[in-house]
Amino acid sequence: MSNADATGARSGSVLILAAGRDGELALEVLNNAGHACHLCADEQDLLDRLGDDVAALLIAEELVSERLHGNLTAALAAQPAWSDLPILVVAQNSSEALRLPGLALLGNVSVLTRPLAVDALSSSVAASVRARLRQLQVRDLLGDQQEQARRKDEFLAMLAHELRNPLAPIRYAARILQAHGLPADQLRHTAQLVERQVGHMATIIDDLLDVSRGLITLSAAPLDFADLVRRTVDAYAVTAKDKGVGVRAVIAPQPVWVRGDATRLKQVLDNLLDNAVKFSPAGREVLVSLCKDAGQAVVEVSDQGAGLDPALIPHIFEPFVQADRSLDRPNGGLGLGLALVRGLVQLHGGATSAQNKGPNCGSTFTVHLPLIETPALRPEVRALPHGPGGLRVLLAEDNRDAADSLKMLLEMSGHEVTVAYNGPDAVTTARSVCPQVVVCDIGLPGMSGYDVATALRQDPELQNVRLIAVTGYGDAQDRDAALATGFDEHLCKPVEPNALLAEIAKAARGANAVHGGTRVR
Repeated sequence: MSNADATGARSGSVLILAAGRDGELALEVLNNAGHACHLCADEQDLLDRLGDDVAALLIAEELVSERLHGNLTAALAAQPAWSDLPILVVAQNSSEALRLPGLALLGNVSVLTRPLAVDALSSSVAASVRARLRQLQVRDLLGDQQEQARRKDEFLAMLAHELRNPLAPIRYAARILQAHGLPADQLRHTAQLVERQVGHMATIIDDLLDVSRGLITLSAAPLDFADLVRRTVDAYAVTAKDKGVGVRAVIAPQPVWVRGDATRLKQVLDNLLDNAVKFSPAGREVLVSLCKDAGQAVVEVSDQGAGLDPALIPHIFEPFVQADRSLDRPNGGLGLGLALVRGLVQLHGGATSAQNKGPNCGSTFTVHLPLIETPALRPEVRALPHGPGGLRVLLAEDNRDAADSLKMLLEMSGHEVTVAYNGPDAVTTARSVCPQVVVCDIGLPGMSGYDVATALRQDPELQNVRLIAVTGYGDAQDRDAALATGFDEHLCKPVEPNALLAEIAKAARGANAVHGGTRVR
């Protein structure tokens, strides 16, 4: 139980209905025991105070009238499913039956008899309050579950909306490409359209997986954060300009060194910029500033939009939280971007915050990252040029549409491509054609991609082939499993074509060198 839960549950009072000195003594004893109590003036006062926040009722039997009994019966019958309000009835003595036998039928009723010891009263009330506390915790848990269910339903609706949006132009483009005699510029435009929309879908899926699995690993190294912020803003300025929004950066020329993963920190900046531009009206400006403060690199992204609902700010970095809930959803999104920002920044040892500048005055999102000492400069390593085409490539993929389209793409790049549609055929074909590169799916029928890699590595004629896993399984453990079974690289579908071509080209550049018969990755 959290402290917040305990505080909330204990805020209720024990309602006491007892006459004269009996009521005063009960109030004094229970207050001294640490219970919040209220001595009711009469039965109407007790009835008026009934509610979820009441911890228990302590009632002297002689004050239970027919009217009070009937009203309590009605009130208790209307309790929600989680509630079973404890009632303590102090009877006249143990040898007599209750004056109103129906009292025992009210539900959670305990009968205490006079004369009543102080310890007996305190312990009985304490047990009732503890039981009520558990009920209130159940109430809160049910409320949380209902809220989570509501968010899940909203999320699924948003997910369907966001995935259908890019699917629509892709379907239209497929029909366009079936037409004969399309001009070259229209073909190029249609291909670019498909590539943009597939990239958008891939981003949605990647963000969703990053948030849901929480297994993000960092490749951290000393990084000039100022340079990264500057380059990210420059790259995003073109996108913002297309939407009529300006982007201005205020960054000192000196380096700002942090230890971080450049790809993931760029993802943080991209999400913050995307969020700021998305909610900025045309003609407004987004300001990005970076400074050093108390051992921290502090980057702020400020927009001039409508601002944030103050009630939303405490939850703005939670998954699936959305500021835009309108039907047309002009700003789109799944409510994942800011959750990713928080998660990635926390992995870097930093913190995030959001501020509202007022109605129609915009908002500011702030990221703090720990500074590091200026690292020793390393000599620059020049990148190897891309090797020539014309490699023998075996493509193992059971989805025929995916296999055939990728085969065409690789052949257009000058490679000689053979396709196998299942695991056993992939091994047999590899032994026949001796490929220089194998691009292999993991979920193959008949034999998994892992087993294919193991078999090829055990074949002396094939142990130096470059193996590239191209798969929809994208978790960190999936990548580790692929590398452990012999793959040189693990790429997640849909792979950006240039990234795959670059991995294939490594085979021609001698990336898999052999020294003394031993393969070196």
